[in-house]
Amino acid sequence: MKKARNRILLVLVLTACIALMLPGLCASAENIGSYPVGVEMGWIQFYSSSLPIINCVPYSGGLPSDVEMYWDADGVYITGVPDTAGSYIAEYMVFTEEGASYANVSFTVTEQPVSRDMVITKSPTGERVEVGGAAKFVARAENAERIVWRIVSNDTTNTVQASEASQVFPGLQVSGLGTETLTLSGIPQSMDGWRVEAQFWSGSRHAESMGAEITIVDSQGNPVRNRAVVTTPTPTPQFNFPTGQPSVPSVGNNDMPVDSGARTANISYQPQSAQLMPGDSYTLSVIATSPNNGALSYQWYSAATNNRSAALPISGANDASWTVNQTDGTAYYWVAVWNTRDGARSQAVYSEAAEVRIVTPATPTPIPTPTPTLPVTPAPRTTTPSNISFQLILFGIIGVLALIALIGVVIYLRADARQKAIEEEEEKRRDSQ
Repeated sequence: MKKARNRILLVLVLTACIALMLPGLCASAENIGSYPVGVEMGWIQFYSSSLPIINCVPYSGGLPSDVEMYWDADGVYITGVPDTAGSYIAEYMVFTEEGASYANVSFTVTEQPVSRDMVITKSPTGERVEVGGAAKFVARAENAERIVWRIVSNDTTNTVQASEASQVFPGLQVSGLGTETLTLSGIPQSMDGWRVEAQFWSGSRHAESMGAEITIVDSQGNPVRNRAVVTTPTPTPQFNFPTGQPSVPSVGNNDMPVDSGARTANISYQPQSAQLMPGDSYTLSVIATSPNNGALSYQWYSAATNNRSAALPISGANDASWTVNQTDGTAYYWVAVWNTRDGARSQAVYSEAAEVRIVTPATPTPIPTPTPTLPVTPAPRTTTPSNISFQLILFGIIGVLALIALIGVVIYLRADARQKAIEEEEEKRRDSQ
């Protein structure tokens, strides 16, 4: 009778161990992956419910700054731009008509890899050539992945990709595209005063070399151009600017001739990209300095793609700052800076591209958090982001202990069964004697 009671007790202990072990071993958070610092996560649903959710409140753990939790009747979400690297676990109590349950989420925020800056070690130099002659231009940069050659008019209002130059300048032949040495042959007189530039790329970043001016000379080596007046020849065929863009406006005080020997401006602060809501106002700014106390002049450009050669000057945008009047979509902006001293204007120095994107508010729409009406009092939320959840640790410990206890019970039951078999065998042996 005593053994029967012991077996019943062991069965009850076994049932309790299983009940404690399952939630402990299954306690985990929905891992939604890894995200870099400063990058929009998007809307991520980490909990869904078959019953309408009527409330969701923080329970423990925490999220990085600028990342928030939202909920609606169907699920629980997080969104935002994480600003601090680390591992995060957050827990929430979700309330439905049938009661409360837990929603857990975990993810990692990583630092973005540090990219090495490109350093231009050689810019192309100007060439003097007779009509129909040839010239070579060499440019190099450290940490650059590729090179793109282009040809820019003396007043910077027209830019031709070197790969398309033969279509713009009849008789011109181009070789060395994508290499450090560009060769132009059959140079026509219409290229007099144009400049050859190298654009170096590394990922989405780019840097421009100094321009190398092409000077057309006669058989005695004398320039055929009157340098007192520098004009931009009109190439054929005409440039095809993006649909909907205005015609090229004048760049105002930047119309004076360029002196290739003038010292260029230095840009110390680049225009910053931004994501805006419809109706928001945003001002692009650049900070530049003159190396010789010259006067700085500015011209802002815009394009629908991240391609400066397709950018057009913005009429009236001739200051160090310019307020974007964009209403939708994505546009890219650059600013050119000239340095002028003693009547000599330098070549333009261009800023990096600033991307301005108009974003539409994502759904679901955040729902205000009402006061819980169910008789459940959530624990206070940990305000400092926690890498480890106390609740998950507690459940895990309970699960491990319950598992150990279960193993002990099973071992005991098997030993008891073996002992019982031995006793029955002894009893049969005695009865047979």
